[in-house]
Amino acid sequence: MSAATDSPEADTTPKRFKPNQLALVLFTAVALFTLVSGILPQITKWENDNAVHRTVFVNIPGPIQIVFYTVIPVLLIWVGIMFSFRMKNWERGAPSQRRTTTKNAKQRLKDFRAGVYMQTLLRDAGAGLMHSMIYFGFLVLLGVTTVLEIDHQLPEQLKFLHGTTYKAYAFIGDLAGLVFLGGIVWAIVRRYVQRPYRIRIKSKPEHAIILGVFFAIGVTGFGAEMFRIALEGGPDYEQWSFIGYPLSTLVDGWSQSSLEVWHQWWWIGHVAAFVAFLAILPITMLRHIFTSPINMYLKDKDRPKGAMRPMPNLMETELESFGASVVEDFTWKQLLDLDACTMCGRCTSVCPAHATGKSLDPREIVLKAGAVMAASGAPATSPPLSEDKEITVPANNLFDRITAEEIWACTTCKACDEICPVNIEITDKIFDMRRYLSLMESNFPAELGNAYRAMENQFNPWGLNQGERGDWAEGLEFVDIVDPGEALKSEYLYWVGCAGSFDDKNKKVTQSMAKLLRRAGIDVAILGPSEMCTGDSARRSGNEYL
Repeated sequence: MSAATDSPEADTTPKRFKPNQLALVLFTAVALFTLVSGILPQITKWENDNAVHRTVFVNIPGPIQIVFYTVIPVLLIWVGIMFSFRMKNWERGAPSQRRTTTKNAKQRLKDFRAGVYMQTLLRDAGAGLMHSMIYFGFLVLLGVTTVLEIDHQLPEQLKFLHGTTYKAYAFIGDLAGLVFLGGIVWAIVRRYVQRPYRIRIKSKPEHAIILGVFFAIGVTGFGAEMFRIALEGGPDYEQWSFIGYPLSTLVDGWSQSSLEVWHQWWWIGHVAAFVAFLAILPITMLRHIFTSPINMYLKDKDRPKGAMRPMPNLMETELESFGASVVEDFTWKQLLDLDACTMCGRCTSVCPAHATGKSLDPREIVLKAGAVMAASGAPATSPPLSEDKEITVPANNLFDRITAEEIWACTTCKACDEICPVNIEITDKIFDMRRYLSLMESNFPAELGNAYRAMENQFNPWGLNQGERGDWAEGLEFVDIVDPGEALKSEYLYWVGCAGSFDDKNKKVTQSMAKLLRRAGIDVAILGPSEMCTGDSARRSGNEYL
């Protein structure tokens, strides 16, 4: 690598625009737009003359406006820097073919819509509806604020937020605020009162901070609206603000000076809550607002569901290490997974190994790998979820946090992948770490060692006599066993496999399948003793060489 970097050819190669730079550019652009939107109205002085409208920054002194338009852009740039650091971590990973093409574009958009529309979350109706209320409520509130700001920038003849349009705007804004605040209250009750197992075992102080900030945004928003309407005299058209208007009647009769002071403080509280939201956005699990949709979009991949990531020919490759032992051994998509996790614990709730008391917890695999990635980055970033301060990560080695016992407890059923609402590929990571343990360290359970030797010597994991592979067909005269070297005379060849040939329970399944084929008029034959083990058991346990 160093030789290539020092060569003249390397110097003349155009530098590629990196994703982490894109994040910085996008957030900087939003920050500049916010800054300009604060400066421009001070120059143009464009006001809405319609009787039914909302005056922006009513009762908010100029110095406070200056602070607002200074702090928000600075914070937005900081958020962009923090996200760019996280994206640098993803860039440490190996290549992964996830390009959008004409063939997969439709599927990618379908996967994205399924995630963003909460279709995957709604498998659990309660949790899905709660998240939908928070997510869509917040998006509409963000849109309402953006629309107000756009109208604020336009000349008098182009302003549109007045009359009937403003009434509809006020109604939608209050409806979104009510839905959002209802979702937050529901989330608080669910996490701290109902306390389902998968949520209870991973509740951290940052969850309380996030919910508290969101709750403050909702409450202070209605509080500021209440005093603004009261301060303006409670005009009839504000009745469309069906939450703020009734609340304003509670302070009807207060002195003008009291209303002004209370409105300013509620407004400042609302802005402070939003500032707190921006401050915690890139450094807490709240980041999944951005990372999860990206992960959903990239769900489609260039191999079938359940297929393992291919490895090079072990007899010909010059690679010195196989599988994954350090962060850089994962692909960039696998590293994105670690930051996309919502810590919902659905993977844990369906894991059969976890249900039987084994050490495996799929969510912990993601969180621990994410902690190693975050701590070993340059610069280091916050872990996916806050951890005990006594836990340290000395290097980028995944096995500093993840034990071999956890990896071997996995049954590779992929239930965790199927249930994940944001399409995290957990079993792929386990497969890669198993490959390292098997191929590089020969660190596998003794039972697996016996199975490996049996596959090498007897061509089945149980070490049973290969000559008995076709014994399950005794008494089924309609099933022919093809002798080696003979031509296949039957219409179809039925490949049975090791379990179907040797395991007593699976033999019954095989026999029933043969009878069904016979009833359907399908002529089949089997290889019997000539059939070999595919080695799938070895491969899925990481022993690619065997």
